[in-house]
Amino acid sequence: MPPASPHCGAIYKLPMATVSFRDGIPHADDFADGYYGGAEGLAEVRHVFLDGNDLGARFAAGDHLTIAETGFGTGLNCLAIMALLERHPDMQIDYVSVERSPLTDDQMQAAHAAFPELSHPAAALRRALPPRWPGYHLVTLCDGRLTLHLHYGEIGVLLPQLDFQADAWFLDGFAPSRNPDMWAPDILDHVGRLTHPGGTLASFTAAGHVRRGLAAAGFTITRRPGFGRKREMITGIRSGGAVADLPHPPRKVAIIGGGIAGASVAAGLRRRGCRPVILDAGGAAGSGASGNRMALQSPKLTVDHNPMSQLSASCLSWASRLADLANATVGEGVVAFDSPARMASRHGIFRTQRWPADLLTAGTGGYEVAGVSDVAAIHYRMARAVRPDLLLAHLFAGLDPVYDFAVERITADTEGAALHARDGRQVNADAIVIAGGADISGLLSACDRALPFEITHGLVSQVPTNDAMAGLDRGVSFGGYLTPALEGRHDLGATFWRDPVMGDDAASIASGHDHNLGLLAGALGTPFGNDVSAFGARVSRRASLPDRRPVAGSLGGRFGDRLFIFGGLGARGFTLAPLLGDSLAAAILGRPVVLPAPQWHAIGPARYGRDCDNRTGD
Repeated sequence: MPPASPHCGAIYKLPMATVSFRDGIPHADDFADGYYGGAEGLAEVRHVFLDGNDLGARFAAGDHLTIAETGFGTGLNCLAIMALLERHPDMQIDYVSVERSPLTDDQMQAAHAAFPELSHPAAALRRALPPRWPGYHLVTLCDGRLTLHLHYGEIGVLLPQLDFQADAWFLDGFAPSRNPDMWAPDILDHVGRLTHPGGTLASFTAAGHVRRGLAAAGFTITRRPGFGRKREMITGIRSGGAVADLPHPPRKVAIIGGGIAGASVAAGLRRRGCRPVILDAGGAAGSGASGNRMALQSPKLTVDHNPMSQLSASCLSWASRLADLANATVGEGVVAFDSPARMASRHGIFRTQRWPADLLTAGTGGYEVAGVSDVAAIHYRMARAVRPDLLLAHLFAGLDPVYDFAVERITADTEGAALHARDGRQVNADAIVIAGGADISGLLSACDRALPFEITHGLVSQVPTNDAMAGLDRGVSFGGYLTPALEGRHDLGATFWRDPVMGDDAASIASGHDHNLGLLAGALGTPFGNDVSAFGARVSRRASLPDRRPVAGSLGGRFGDRLFIFGGLGARGFTLAPLLGDSLAAAILGRPVVLPAPQWHAIGPARYGRDCDNRTGD
């Protein structure tokens, strides 16, 4: 019996969309309404949303827009933007959309079949779509020029948590008479809050209460001829004048650190048109903990699925899809045993709850792992066992990191910042990102900053495979972890030893192997025996913070918004870094950070207050 918990029976799944097709047009049976007006759905989208927001002229005149939408539906509006982008190669789009009941791939494909002129972008969109579980999902399209921010869940829950400024809105829920919650006054108030002064909106509906609600939210509303049989539609402009001139984004960003943290920020900057400079004290990418042969990408979920649990799921959604894209995936899925005992208690509650099957499967039956049957465990199907070297190579593609650059001092003035190496070299930059893994405390000291990082030493055992274990095709978690075999060896880890520093003598290495085998024995017994003489080993250091959350954001102080930090990833760097690094890149360049604000603020350095500043009177 699972322990008594107020979270027993909780539902963390999305409702399924009930869709029927009539003459090829998808209809939402729960709302008795169509996803678009008819066979000319694409023409309607272009008339109402693209022309209604004057996007043709705005695409021609600018280089970036943030478009937000209520109701992703079939993705037809997004496809129309993708088609428009083909004619504007210098434009980049952040596209923010909320959807309560995402369509399945089959439903999407059936809906897209009506628009053969969009077959290529439609296929690309379907390939890129994330798993159907609640929360935030990052999707990149059009060679990275369109960043699709999908939020799956109830709009009344999601919009209050968001904090961005849109240039244009597509108000596209089902008809107000069929779906009144989508058009409630508090929803329209948030649309106003999340719009730049001078920003625009367009909608197919001209219902009086919608016009009045938008006017109360700060928009000047105009009625215009609708499309087809619809007599009227509306457009709107947010009061307050034109969009204020924003500070110019940094042209040159220097990143300290060539591991998964630095690589993730670098890839996010490069995708947005900024070419960063990567500096690392080691001799190659992943010279620290990111240089292990194998890593697991798995979530850290909680029974109450709190903001950090939700953030973990969002990070896994992007990290696993990125690993697949980079051909870095070695094993699909991670089986997490009910061992140690603290996991059994949590898993017992999970088994009473309803989760998306591809996020967490926690049935009452056991699993068979490498010939051991009926193992009590849960299964993270979207988790991955990955090769860090291939993932890092994918993220660094097109960039040229500078190695053997050991930063000794960081300075700044009104013109910019500079990094001074121990050997006398200097790199100037407009902004700096400290992402130096376990060296992060020393790097903070180089610019008179401090955070309470804890450093642990992890020994990973490289274990020769055998007949019983050679067929292992996924990751295994049990307080430690075990990977599938790569080049005849499994990675088994890992120790979490604090100071005094673990030695590299034979006795210390053997002790580490014994520790890792002991963790495995509690779950799988002794499939590798106890003779460690043929084991290889790799020891690296990792940094974490007392609250076990990562840290990402601006350090402020006398550096202003020129000094950023990204670290504290602990043992989950390959799960957390890809999404959080991309989000930090957006923040550095002044692009929207579309993670829910409670999650983004919870990992900011400001949570440690003045602890991040060694000096006084700043």
